[in-house]
Amino acid sequence: MDVPLSQFTALDLERELYAYGLGTKGTKQERYERLLSVRQKFKQPPWRPRRPSIAKFGARVQLGDFAEIRMMKQSECELLSRKMQWRLERVRRTEDGEGLEYFHPEVLGRIDRSKTYMLNMDEMLVRQEPYVHKIFVIFLSRTNGQEHNLCYARSMAKLRSWNEQTEEFELPLITSENIASEDAEIGMLQTTIITPENIAKALTYILTEIRATKLNNFVAIACDQIRLGLPAVTQLVEESGLAMLPCIGDIRDLQQVLRNMFCSACVRCSMRLENELLTRSTYEEQLNRIINSNATVNMNAMLPLMDYVNQLPGILLEMWSHEEHRDKPISLLGLNNQMLKLYASHVKRELPPITFEDCAAGAGLLQLIVFDALWWLSPEHEPEEIHANPSRQN
Repeated sequence: MDVPLSQFTALDLERELYAYGLGTKGTKQERYERLLSVRQKFKQPPWRPRRPSIAKFGARVQLGDFAEIRMMKQSECELLSRKMQWRLERVRRTEDGEGLEYFHPEVLGRIDRSKTYMLNMDEMLVRQEPYVHKIFVIFLSRTNGQEHNLCYARSMAKLRSWNEQTEEFELPLITSENIASEDAEIGMLQTTIITPENIAKALTYILTEIRATKLNNFVAIACDQIRLGLPAVTQLVEESGLAMLPCIGDIRDLQQVLRNMFCSACVRCSMRLENELLTRSTYEEQLNRIINSNATVNMNAMLPLMDYVNQLPGILLEMWSHEEHRDKPISLLGLNNQMLKLYASHVKRELPPITFEDCAAGAGLLQLIVFDALWWLSPEHEPEEIHANPSRQN
């Protein structure tokens, strides 16, 4: 392992202690000493062979650094290896030559054309010290929240400096309008590393594939439009000659914004929107009734709420034009990024520490490839495994 145990964060220590079946209570120093002791005692368990590494374009990841893999049986490792292999084949260099990216267009071709789908897009925070590591991802999923599959990923890292006077890491210098949100004050760094150009390029890959395969059942992109700079992204996508999908914010994010603005009336209104069954013949009346029931005097809070509501009609009408929703009520419960956020929370907890140099060279993306294979680990063969070895169909 390239990262000394002394540089592990509290979360890194907790993950490793759980892997060894040890308690996680105590100070960070006590947990460090506990983990150091058990590692010295069981440096390489004789009943478990050393785990190999995976590599692509000079980037390398040691599988033994993953606590879960380190404790696997050999049969489980062989199963995992098959699932990693086809994912690794879809890793390539970025067009700008600044890193690696994962693109899996075949997943688009497997969708049910009678159902409606959306793209889920966000930048996942992996770690924020001693450097910032984020992974920009695009998933595709059903509009009811099912069939959540990774389509695109790009890992990016930025250095942070240590301020000796405050004994804190300083924010990295990033040429972006969205340097950091107020959440940084409570320890959650929300620095946006991905640029509109990077996002537009990724969307161009996917939208080109959607157009080439004549898929007309993608109805929306769910994302944080302000943080990811969607107006600039939309302009860049449309300049490339592609039609941008309608964008909609995550209603759970909206509710958090409204709570931060101390507007409980708007929060209740958004919850009614989320749980309402909207019908084709009455959806306008339903939306107006819910909005008009909001007695708030906080006009600042009404702005983001109305922005969300104004995005709905076009998406709803497109959904009703497809067989899945024709003459049926629609719920907004699945039209969000909740599965992506669940996935991201596990990524943050499971990826082991690596050096900034390795992360910037592409190892951060390879770690995600390993995690995604673990996420889908089961004896069942994925379609990509069957395609790679047709004999597995029997």
